[in-house]
Amino acid sequence: MHKSVFSFSPALLILFSFFLILVSCGEQPDEDLTVYTNATIWTGTGETPLENAALLVSDGKVVQVMQMDDADFPRRAASVDLEGRYVIPGLINAHAHVGVADGLIGGVDAHNTDNVIRQLRLYARYGITTVVSLGDEPIHAFLVRDNIDQAENGMARIFLAGDVLNPSSAGDAADEVAERIERNPDWSKIRVDDGLGTRDKMSPEVYSAVIEASHSHGVPLAAHIVTLEDAKGVLQSGADLIAHSVRNEPVDDDFIDMMLERNVCLTPTLTREVSTYIYAERPPFFDDPFFTREVAPAIIENLQLPRVQELFKGESADFYRNALPLAERNMMDLHEAGVRIAMGTDSGPPARFQGYFEHMEMEMMEAAGMSPLDVLTSATRFAAECTFIDDELGTLEPGKQADFVVLDQNPLQSIRNLRSIHAVYIGGNAVNLTPLNRGDR
Repeated sequence: MHKSVFSFSPALLILFSFFLILVSCGEQPDEDLTVYTNATIWTGTGETPLENAALLVSDGKVVQVMQMDDADFPRRAASVDLEGRYVIPGLINAHAHVGVADGLIGGVDAHNTDNVIRQLRLYARYGITTVVSLGDEPIHAFLVRDNIDQAENGMARIFLAGDVLNPSSAGDAADEVAERIERNPDWSKIRVDDGLGTRDKMSPEVYSAVIEASHSHGVPLAAHIVTLEDAKGVLQSGADLIAHSVRNEPVDDDFIDMMLERNVCLTPTLTREVSTYIYAERPPFFDDPFFTREVAPAIIENLQLPRVQELFKGESADFYRNALPLAERNMMDLHEAGVRIAMGTDSGPPARFQGYFEHMEMEMMEAAGMSPLDVLTSATRFAAECTFIDDELGTLEPGKQADFVVLDQNPLQSIRNLRSIHAVYIGGNAVNLTPLNRGDR
């Protein structure tokens, strides 16, 4: 007589019973959960880094950060062993420009979707997982923002301002702002700057009208300034972000008090000043493998041509070279007074190298007097808070996007250790760190 197909041996019955016990105890594998184990994790929240810890990620978001010996530690989830490395939140550039140039080429010849995608992937390979692009981006940047999942495609997340606002009169401000709003910008941007006397500067009447019109649409405004007087003026009119350090005189108590009272942040953009004069001679970083791995030899060669080097000499270059130490001191005075500094570089225009300049900026911030902890906070939590994206980004807290960087060396000992990138994740997706064929870009 044939045995029933449903009959089991005693041994199989025991195994099956054991499986039912595991299921009933909640030990079944969680297919959506990935656990990044054996790491020291700095969450960016202000808490001490957690050693012997794990980061739990599900559906692209942080579930929890917990120690490996926690009684509730999941034992049956998919795991990635980080082998004692360091984990930090993804770095955020609070002031950049995406898609405005392609290599050393600016203007409409650089405006295309492929260029925007390429730049966002470049940022990501350097650990910059979010970019707030403050002005003059082409329509292609908006198309990428709105139609491509950056996290799934190895690209830094992008927030945009669009065309820099410059109405001819206060009466034109509302219409110009309304026209820009059609693209649904995340920010508005103005420049209050006479270009060292080479052009007319936006008047307080006009920029006040622009700020008011932008706010009427629920859009925050970032202001490009050079002088202390203009920084105070845009702040009094309601600007939401001071987009550069003050570079003409020391900041005073009045300005510091205004920044604190209005809870407004500043992006220092120290590397913006460097870019105005550094190419007058061959800069040391042309020999840095962390730079050359992503930059075409042709670009490095072109920047060493005598006729190109001449472009980085003269009155403007001298002003910004001489202004850099003051910009650094003003940044430190604000920082020490409790004003939040959001890491920002102004990278993106020709010869302001995306990705590399962010690391240079952070190293300059440390050299100016900020601790590694201060710089990391500036490039994560503060950068998110100051650009109003901290509900999703900036820290490794439950429910936030799983954007993080895995490092071989401890960044809290030296900011230069941020160069020791082992892996980058955006929305829980691993970024391909292999540099692209550099070609002529």
